[in-house]
Amino acid sequence: MRKFLTIALSFVMLFGLVTPTFAHPGALDELGGHFRRADCTYLLHHPTSLARKAKNMQELIALIKKYNSNSKCTRGLTPSKVNLEGFTFSHSQSHTPSTHTKPATKPTTKKVALPLIKINSKHTVKVIRVVDGDTVEVRFSNGATAKVRLIGVNTPETVHPNKPVEKYGKEASNYTKKRLTNKTVTLEFDVQIKDKYGRLLAYVWIGKELYNETLVKEGYANVMTIPPNVKYQKRFVTAERAARQAKKGLWK
Repeated sequence: MRKFLTIALSFVMLFGLVTPTFAHPGALDELGGHFRRADCTYLLHHPTSLARKAKNMQELIALIKKYNSNSKCTRGLTPSKVNLEGFTFSHSQSHTPSTHTKPATKPTTKKVALPLIKINSKHTVKVIRVVDGDTVEVRFSNGATAKVRLIGVNTPETVHPNKPVEKYGKEASNYTKKRLTNKTVTLEFDVQIKDKYGRLLAYVWIGKELYNETLVKEGYANVMTIPPNVKYQKRFVTAERAARQAKKGLWK
């Protein structure tokens, strides 16, 4: 009987030793963890300095695959098969990228005020854009920009929101683009500085050439006199008469 008990006890002890060894191999890899044989779950028992270098789950899995020799378990390793056992990534970066990003903010730029413009004054500017035949956008020496409507003349419409492109409008617009785009010119003001739309009203000089008059003389515009800005009215009327007689542009 004693012999039977001794054999039985030895069997139990042997079974107790063998079973844990099968379920839990015990040896830790360089990261401080190992795979559980039963289901290939990676258990990170004692994270080493190498394991702590991982900033997220993907990096940790890459380290496990590199430093653990269990190719069977590393081959199909996924985040769901990693038990961190309380370990957290030091850089607080999730393995799932955030979908919430702050919208980019546009830098705000303070609008530069126009220089003081007096009656009959002159200002040198650069034409930065031609809107149509009789309207341009300019930049003053201080950086301020503004739209300028040429005084005393009117070219056919090309950009009016409620009107179709008028006859000879494109030709007039293209002519002004050719003559004024990126050119440095002189604006001469009359009595009224702005119109009801807030545009500056001016005569445009290219050197000694009065461009308002040129538009009329070449048949790209007709005279449109709006008091009190009448300084060069007579010159414009004379230019239009000559264009009509020569059947230029609008008068063909």
